[in-house]
Amino acid sequence: MKKLLQNKLAWLALLIVILIVFNFYQTKRKNEVVLANPTETKLVEEKKETVTQPNSKDFMVDVKGAIKNPGVFHCKTGDRVFDAIRLAGGFHKEADINKVNLAEKLSDEMVIYVPRVGEEISNISLNPNHTNSNKDDAIDINHATQEELEKIPGIGPSKAKNILDYIEKNGPFTSVDQLESVNGIGKKSVEHMTPYIIIR
Repeated sequence: MKKLLQNKLAWLALLIVILIVFNFYQTKRKNEVVLANPTETKLVEEKKETVTQPNSKDFMVDVKGAIKNPGVFHCKTGDRVFDAIRLAGGFHKEADINKVNLAEKLSDEMVIYVPRVGEEISNISLNPNHTNSNKDDAIDINHATQEELEKIPGIGPSKAKNILDYIEKNGPFTSVDQLESVNGIGKKSVEHMTPYIIIR
């Protein structure tokens, strides 16, 4: 009786082992079939590429002047000047919004300068791609008169005179950065002036 019971247990154990091995190979075979399916593998790879591929429609613009948070911001195709100013925190209370075309479409590397009330600005576009093709409209500070210098945004009679005095004392400018050495002109002023001047 005891030996018969042992035989039954042995057969039961063997059956369990067989079932485990069979289940293991069946699972392994299913995994191999899934991995071997070229269509599904291609779809997974394409999906991965879609997620990691950068958006080529994004670009950057530089917002300056009388706004709350000046800086460089990411924009997308179809955005307008209004959208860039919104990203920069909106207008400063001293901003002269009547001199800004809020409906203008943005482009890569565009500079948006918002003047303050009472600040004189020229009609030169702040888009670098445009100003590069219209250098004749910019002010040549080394050969400009007092009146011409005053047409540069942020330059009044006093600063214009200081520029002329600097040239007379030190010779013509060789770089835009040298303007920071002029009395009354700081780094931010130079940034505002840069799109409107040339050095010859």
